[in-house]
Amino acid sequence: MSEPQTDPRDEPAPFGAVVLLTVASAVAVMAVTSLLDEPPSLKFLLLGPIALVVFEVMVHEVWWQRWWGAVPGAVLGLTLYFEGREALGDVVGDSWAHPLAYVTAWALFAVVFALASRYPRTLSA
Repeated sequence: MSEPQTDPRDEPAPFGAVVLLTVASAVAVMAVTSLLDEPPSLKFLLLGPIALVVFEVMVHEVWWQRWWGAVPGAVLGLTLYFEGREALGDVVGDSWAHPLAYVTAWALFAVVFALASRYPRTLSA
């Protein structure tokens, strides 16, 4: 008698990989933007970390019912970015406030997303 097969899509997002790679991509985006002559567009700032999370979801086949954490992660990340940038501007100066707030906001997004993927949303009929 064989054991019942578990659906690999029902596995949560790998916490360490998602957080580490998302933070690394945010750091890479900030490193590239520091080399540019003019400030990058918003699309460029969002491209790296979002593409990485989408890649992780596709590679690890995280089920769509586990993606719900992207919404609160995005809200908390954006709030931390805008509020944190203001607060950090007073402490470390405006030139460092943006990169620190950006990387920290993406780290918070990745943590919330990875933790929320452990609790799948169920649709009630």
